[in-house]
Amino acid sequence: MNVINNAIAALDMCNLQRSLQEIQSNPTKIIISTKLISDNRVVVRIVDKGSGMIQELKNKLFDPFFTAKPVGQGIGLGLSISYQIVVEKHSGVLRYKSELGKGIELKFLCIRWGNR
Repeated sequence: MNVINNAIAALDMCNLQRSLQEIQSNPTKIIISTKLISDNRVVVRIVDKGSGMIQELKNKLFDPFFTAKPVGQGIGLGLSISYQIVVEKHSGVLRYKSELGKGIELKFLCIRWGNR
């Protein structure tokens, strides 16, 4: 949910910089897909079609207490907690890619569940 909430916030911020006509002709969206790759491994992809990230944000994306949201709208723990859950608790990998003007893709790879 933290990742989806961040994607929603990013799209809202992106839309504030766009005209109503731009939003209507090219709406922002979030695409979520899952794929079972073995008995206990899955890939989850969350892609937003927003404005993407500058390098400064990429370098701090999973740092605790880092937020790109305006003051009072976030404490900067969502993606840090998500990273801990995926990597430390489920032996997974959390990767992202982003290009300015093309949005962000977060990919959770090989998340294990059940007996460890």
